[in-house]
Amino acid sequence: MLNEIYHRHSIRKFTDQKIPLETINVLLKSAMQAPTARNSQCWRFIVIDECEVLNDMTTLSPYMQMGKTATAAILVMGDRQATSDDGYIYVDCAAAIENILLEAVHLNIGACWCGIAPQKERIDLFRKYFSIDEQYLPVGLVMLGYSDQKPSFIDRFDEAKITYFKKGVTDERK
Repeated sequence: MLNEIYHRHSIRKFTDQKIPLETINVLLKSAMQAPTARNSQCWRFIVIDECEVLNDMTTLSPYMQMGKTATAAILVMGDRQATSDDGYIYVDCAAAIENILLEAVHLNIGACWCGIAPQKERIDLFRKYFSIDEQYLPVGLVMLGYSDQKPSFIDRFDEAKITYFKKGVTDERK
């Protein structure tokens, strides 16, 4: 199993050490390796590394307070001209975000996924702030920085949430 999966945590407090652009590009390359419906590769990205802009994110969503200490962020959007359905945008961007989160662990970078879509108010605030055209749907923001936290492992496996299906028989293990 991938060690990164078990060490991924939402990091909300960062040191002031900047992330090199080369490292951000590794995260973006990882994002673009994500699968997409119909191979649309509809994701688009805005890299944010200005302290003032990161701090402004705290005013766009009450759940982005870690922007005060983050040193970078990646805004993940979907291109509506690249795919026929916003539903595909959500899942395609989510896969790209997960790849960013896992690669961040691999690179010893703290990261926190902050949702934007499907909340219309947040979508509108991000569109206005970044002057984003209607063609693009802001889905999520990944706050980044070197972690100033030491999270412990949490085992989330829960067999009660699994159903084993066999044709004609449903076996719910409890």
